[in-house]
Amino acid sequence: MAKFKKIIDVVLVVLIFAITGSIVYINIQKQQAVDRSKIPEKVEMNKGFQRWITNLKNKGLTIEADEFKLLEENEIYNTKWLKIYSMDQEGVTELFEQAIASHQDIKKVIFSPSKRQFIDYRSEERDGYNANEVHYYGLREDKVVDARILDCSAKANCMFDRAYFLDNDVFVISEISRNIDKKAVDTPPCTPNDKCTYSFKLHVIDLNRNSRLIYESKPFETILTGLIPDL
Repeated sequence: MAKFKKIIDVVLVVLIFAITGSIVYINIQKQQAVDRSKIPEKVEMNKGFQRWITNLKNKGLTIEADEFKLLEENEIYNTKWLKIYSMDQEGVTELFEQAIASHQDIKKVIFSPSKRQFIDYRSEERDGYNANEVHYYGLREDKVVDARILDCSAKANCMFDRAYFLDNDVFVISEISRNIDKKAVDTPPCTPNDKCTYSFKLHVIDLNRNSRLIYESKPFETILTGLIPDL
């Protein structure tokens, strides 16, 4: 009888640990899901994000960090829009240094902390890129990566208004565009001179993980041509 009771006690202890472990695992999974639904803390606390939010408030747009919700996640590397060169190839080092030097001190071109990567999000045609495309260029280990890292829908009156690196692997690009279904064929027209419904999107891009998390704000109404000079 005593032996049977000891077996029961052991079984109960195992069950308690198993149940406790399951509850902890479920809670961690739920917590990760909650955290993932909102912009990462490292983005919210970054000076680039804080300056961007403050600038919007000064222009009459109050956008809070907790208003952004996860919209989708995509891969960033697309062989159609990606070129990779080895630093061992003849002439690549010289071309790389020229590209880095020629993009210094240009508005809407920002560099990584290492100064060996940059993001060009100018709203104009340049270097073979359209106004609605973002150009990433940089050194990743011993490879030079040259890519159209992001684009947006011209039909949605889109533009990229801010970009900043969190570190040498992760950066954020903010986009303003009409709050419409980009694939819809019957979207009513609304020009940048009209009052349209817009939203902001934050693209959190992780080069190591080949990941782009897209967070979207609540929609708001504005006239884009009146807002653009202030962004």
